[in-house]
Amino acid sequence: MSRAQYHTHLVRIAVLAVLSASILTVLPVQASTISNLAGRWTGWGAVTLASGATERVKCVATYFIKDKETKVRQNLRCASPNYKIDSVADYVIKNGKVTGSWEERSRSNTGEVLGKSTAKGFKLAITGETWSADISVTTGKCKQSISFVPTNLDVTRISIGLRKC
Repeated sequence: MSRAQYHTHLVRIAVLAVLSASILTVLPVQASTISNLAGRWTGWGAVTLASGATERVKCVATYFIKDKETKVRQNLRCASPNYKIDSVADYVIKNGKVTGSWEERSRSNTGEVLGKSTAKGFKLAITGETWSADISVTTGKCKQSISFVPTNLDVTRISIGLRKC
């Protein structure tokens, strides 16, 4: 794998992790709010590389709620001039705790998600085979704001906003 392909691969993983986290933004509120996630969300984000360069990404996320709002599936596609992501994530929400997994299908990357709800969203730890990240999410009824700070990637921060209303 060339250095450019490796860099692209790492950024794809980082963007996927952040956007996968967007599914969990309503955990601290009533279960009925989880059903508000169902449907199609769109948004833009900024990926900041270690070099200081920034790449803008456009994303579409589709959410499916199951089993009395305790299970959520997210299908996610993101694209920019240099990156493409095609992912699926599954989460289980129980007693304010979140567990789950994600897969980036075009590269067969997988990882684990563990987290908890907060008063304004959630705090999440996500891990992959060679990296990890801390994620902070705040939410409202129609929009989500996500901040992702990874370690062991050529990305220093990803900030994303998604809207549904």
